[in-house]
Amino acid sequence: MNTGARVTYAMGKDDEAPEHFGILHAGSLSPRKAIWTLVAISAVIGVIAVSLVFGDAGAPTDAAIKALPQGLFSSWGYLSHDQLAALPNSLLTITLTSNFGTFILYALSCLLCIVAFHGRPDYSFVRHTLIPGFGLLANLVCMAFYLISPVFGLGTFKEPLLALAISAIWGIYGAIYFLRSSKAKGKEILLTSKVMAE
Repeated sequence: MNTGARVTYAMGKDDEAPEHFGILHAGSLSPRKAIWTLVAISAVIGVIAVSLVFGDAGAPTDAAIKALPQGLFSSWGYLSHDQLAALPNSLLTITLTSNFGTFILYALSCLLCIVAFHGRPDYSFVRHTLIPGFGLLANLVCMAFYLISPVFGLGTFKEPLLALAISAIWGIYGAIYFLRSSKAKGKEILLTSKVMAE
């Protein structure tokens, strides 16, 4: 949560997220708006994650559902075995979605290292191409497994494909926000000239 809040704060300071995220609280010097926004998002995601935890392969039998004590806090809300088995496991879906985002972040970090150090005087093939290249490849393989595993029958197909769909929707939303925000602020989307560090 601390890392996410600090990254969101930095994005707010750089005008890559709404600017209220880039404000520090006067007393504690912490990005409270970013923290509370992430708390609210995490709470909603947590509720969604446990909403269908018995979906897909983990669906209990109808006999097990009937054996539960009958009441609001025990058996209420369970669908039949067949209905639960037809739905994705929400906890696995949220976990896979989160991991996919992490794979993208680390893959882009490795790619950025390769690009940023290319042609610099302190360039080292091992530190700036070989190691981040291996990291980039490893993360791409992990992301490809989301598509490969259902094809070869390794586990279920609903959760990985749903995680990819959620990631795609979030990515499209982020791209649209970035393009509209950049246009409104008159910022260039891509660098057109090389800026040398002094």
